[in-house]
Amino acid sequence: MIDSVAALLASDNAWSLRVRDRLNALPPELVALVLHLGTTPEWWNHRHAVNGEWKRQVKAHLKTTGADSLVRDAVRELARDGSFHEETPQVLAHRADSPLDPRTRAAVRARTKGLAVGFLLAAGQLRADDGVGVDLALVGRKNSQAMDTWYLPDNALAGAAFTALGDLAGPDAMEHLWVLYSAVPTSTPARPTLVRAVKRAAKRRRIPADGLAERTVPRHGLGPDGALRMAPPGTGAEWINTWTDTLVTLGADGRVTLTWLDAADGPVPTRAPFPLPRHYAKSGLTDSITIARNVARRIEATADEETRRLTDPAMTTRSWPWGEWVRYYRDHPITGIVTRRLNWQYLLPGETAPRPLDPRTPIDALPADAEVTLVSTRLAAAGAPGLAPTDRAVG
Repeated sequence: MIDSVAALLASDNAWSLRVRDRLNALPPELVALVLHLGTTPEWWNHRHAVNGEWKRQVKAHLKTTGADSLVRDAVRELARDGSFHEETPQVLAHRADSPLDPRTRAAVRARTKGLAVGFLLAAGQLRADDGVGVDLALVGRKNSQAMDTWYLPDNALAGAAFTALGDLAGPDAMEHLWVLYSAVPTSTPARPTLVRAVKRAAKRRRIPADGLAERTVPRHGLGPDGALRMAPPGTGAEWINTWTDTLVTLGADGRVTLTWLDAADGPVPTRAPFPLPRHYAKSGLTDSITIARNVARRIEATADEETRRLTDPAMTTRSWPWGEWVRYYRDHPITGIVTRRLNWQYLLPGETAPRPLDPRTPIDALPADAEVTLVSTRLAAAGAPGLAPTDRAVG
């Protein structure tokens, strides 16, 4: 059992170096909190399930004067700068000067990460957000490959940040979870933890099933143009986890094209089941080929699911504030494909007659409280506008 704060702080970890002066000078009642937070390695594993008794004790410790600010500051330090595992010159210098053998140093670093997990989870039990949600979301993004700048990911830290956001009070935490749901790749090991956190937070806020469904449509890495390139490192691709060079595009008809950019005779576009080009050199690339095909299949499956959801007659009984409709329907790279084939209208505040809305034409000047409704669930031909007003009919 660890009985001192110093034993939890590795000298060759950047976060530890930033917080150690404060943590080593705490009064006894806050030392008790830190030591308790440092026990997470005893039960925090790949399942990312919080120990109930541990959580109850955290809530008791957080009533101590200074505990709230201590947790917030520790989480803020986790959010700033680079990766938790970043080897800065300062970190390397401390490692070189350490009298500990490599195995002992590794054990201390594991305890330091356990303490970081504890601080993240404790943040979810704070009585108010007051900005800690921003830091939790940033920690989650940095550790789940969901940022433009690459950081060495850590699934334990990502899972703890997602879990904390799922527990955190206030509306801002839910907004952070919606953004993370769209940004975090589906292949990330901590993704299931994020999904559980979103569902738990939505249930606590009594968000209806249809509201949850429209906010959790995965993007699968597609950009605003409906395209995703997967390629080796150094090629400028957004995702770099394949050694093949491929481009996935979602067409107006909801079908996916997987183009093999590195084929011997030049780019070769394919549709499902996405066959390989002739003479394609696949030796040693089986895993990358499988990844590319699976991503393409998942995108097409999501497009099919969105087509079924949006063409359900019940959709015509709903209305959306303008901003929500733009975010979750018009501008979504997959949902937007179906949205542009349907007939919509909007109603301005103070008016009684709705106006036709062409989802293919960007309009960004409507009042936030303008209401958008779906007139018909009848799909127009791919690439064609929605039904004309004279053709409007439900179903």
